[in-house]
Amino acid sequence: MIWGDAGDTRARRVRSGLVLTVAALVLTTGCVATATEARSVAEAASEPTPEASPVPTPVATPVVIPADGPVVGEQTVSGVGPRTEERVPLAVPAAARSVLIDLSCDAPSHFIAELGDAMMLGQAQLSGECDGSRTLAWPWTYGSSGMLWLSIGPEVGWTLSATYSSEPFAQDADLVEECEAYTQVHSQVSNADDGYGFYAAFGADEWNTRMDAAARSAEALAAASDTQLADGFAAMHRVLADRSPIPGGMTEVQEFWEVHRPIAETCAWNHSEIVVYAEFGG
Repeated sequence: MIWGDAGDTRARRVRSGLVLTVAALVLTTGCVATATEARSVAEAASEPTPEASPVPTPVATPVVIPADGPVVGEQTVSGVGPRTEERVPLAVPAAARSVLIDLSCDAPSHFIAELGDAMMLGQAQLSGECDGSRTLAWPWTYGSSGMLWLSIGPEVGWTLSATYSSEPFAQDADLVEECEAYTQVHSQVSNADDGYGFYAAFGADEWNTRMDAAARSAEALAAASDTQLADGFAAMHRVLADRSPIPGGMTEVQEFWEVHRPIAETCAWNHSEIVVYAEFGG
């Protein structure tokens, strides 16, 4: 197994029903500067700071309201990445019950999108390649916000075509159930690693017992699954059964995240996101 997959997108952690903040995009590291480095920094700070180029403001078309049918409005917005600070305002009509977005880019780029406060609404961030292959969709409910957080590669031009519908978001109930069940498996693994390693709450025997339990749960999920997640659950069972040779290191194994990511992505696009019910900390 390959260790140290630093690129993984890890699940949100919750304890006693409350969601703990998770680092999402940028991990900040610090170091102690030497005297020479400090002097260099000071000299650099005294030099004039070049004026930063402003990020172009997105250009939005007025909302078009069709004459009939479930579509209650359409809108096009275009801009240039990245947009990690300022949100893109969408003019969602009052009659809307779902928001659908077709996103395209003028160059290859990964994207991350969040409509309003997804965590508060029990929804998810959506991510993928900006190639127009999938329609982004969100429920529009009480508390929803038309402010879209959109991260695109630097200098990449993007265009979104939003459709506002009076029909509710078509959430797959079977996926909701299976994603919640997989959340329990993922939490078992995360808590086993944290309890053995960071919190030193138990030893290697207990860690192995917990891994065995997680592997059995994944196997049962695979056998009972009626959705496209069945193969992913089976693959997770094999990864957990094989497991890390070092207690406390399951979530440091690259194969674990390679299997987890597609499961988590499928659940996110259904807005039945995978979280971690944290047993330790908080």
